[in-house]
Amino acid sequence: MTTYPDPVHPDVLITGEAYTSGLLSKDLPTELTRLQLLEKTYDPGTVAVLDRLGIRPDWRCLELGAGAGSVAYWLAGRVPGGSVVAADIDPRFIEPDRAANLDVRCMDVTSEEFPANSFDLIHARAVFMHLPNREEILRRALNWLAPGGWLVIEDVYFLPAEDSPYPHWRAANGAWTTALAAQGIDLAWARRIPAALTAAGCESVDVAVTPGGLGVTGDQDELLRIRLVQSEERLVGAGLVTSEQLDGARLVLESHPAPDVSTLVYSGWGQKPAAR
Repeated sequence: MTTYPDPVHPDVLITGEAYTSGLLSKDLPTELTRLQLLEKTYDPGTVAVLDRLGIRPDWRCLELGAGAGSVAYWLAGRVPGGSVVAADIDPRFIEPDRAANLDVRCMDVTSEEFPANSFDLIHARAVFMHLPNREEILRRALNWLAPGGWLVIEDVYFLPAEDSPYPHWRAANGAWTTALAAQGIDLAWARRIPAALTAAGCESVDVAVTPGGLGVTGDQDELLRIRLVQSEERLVGAGLVTSEQLDGARLVLESHPAPDVSTLVYSGWGQKPAAR
């Protein structure tokens, strides 16, 4: 497992990805709320993409980085004669009894495997941007698919924080993205998803893009508000931002400002070639 410097104590290495420690640790008291708000914000776009693929009732599905479980639950309802594996490095928030065809697994995708041809659909959201060897894992995931199966990868592309028209928000968002990058997260990889799917061997590659950020929707504003609460101690402690600047960022949130798009969720999908 790769190690990264802690943004508060740069001489201390964080083992694992940001979902096991640091700013996105599931030990944080607000992390379940953050994940649920992320689901409310991005599930509609995810469902719209998955609906385009013509999911059949007998499909075998893999949800990588299942988080709080919403997409895995939705898939379980769509494949009553099939199955859904909800895999996460820390699956504590996923309810294994939610559906009879749901299998919750604790899995580190950087080091563990599934047999070839195990799935008809693999979906991962906000996962690959955290992985240091993401192209290799993408090729492995394609091997887990049956011929004709679909691979759907969604990740967040962060626009430059310094371009925000709101100074306090510019400071807060800049601190957040700096800290995420320090944990090994690639803030720009999402844009390369379609090319990466093609390079891995997928056919019929396509992409959809969903904007996010300050003032875009009420759910997104609440997600950003929770993010400020969750990250304040680390960001201020690291000297990346001041408490006064974060207070100013909260005031901007409460003012219902004109939208300031700071992220783009790239949803890319491609099909494994059918057996010949």
